[in-house]
Amino acid sequence: MKSVLSMSVLVTSLGACATTSTLHLNRDEPAGSLVQLDLVPHQDATQVFPSLLEGRLPGADRLASQIRYELGETASVDVRLCVAGGRVASIAITRSSQLPAFDESVMSDAKSWQFAGMPGPANLRTCEQATITYRPGT
Repeated sequence: MKSVLSMSVLVTSLGACATTSTLHLNRDEPAGSLVQLDLVPHQDATQVFPSLLEGRLPGADRLASQIRYELGETASVDVRLCVAGGRVASIAITRSSQLPAFDESVMSDAKSWQFAGMPGPANLRTCEQATITYRPGT
């Protein structure tokens, strides 16, 4: 079952602004969800949030039937996502999907996502508000 997952990051003003890139992962890999990370910057922005290299939601894939039944064709959750050293340092839900099992799977699966490195110390922590939207495959 192929699934599409998109993550839209809404940039909040933190003194500096965020990136100007969009990342689409369309690899010929085994079935599973893919993550799309769209960063929406201010027009004068410079990159301060790393690009997503690898992200999947296998927990949501296992819940696809329940997601369709309870939420319809999409499930989304808002999170505060912090990355350090190319890994998720922390993730917190700021708006629930109204399906606790999906929320928990996002929290668990996102911890294994990999991001591009950023200039600066390896322990430099970068945080953004994000909306993770999952669309079960057919």
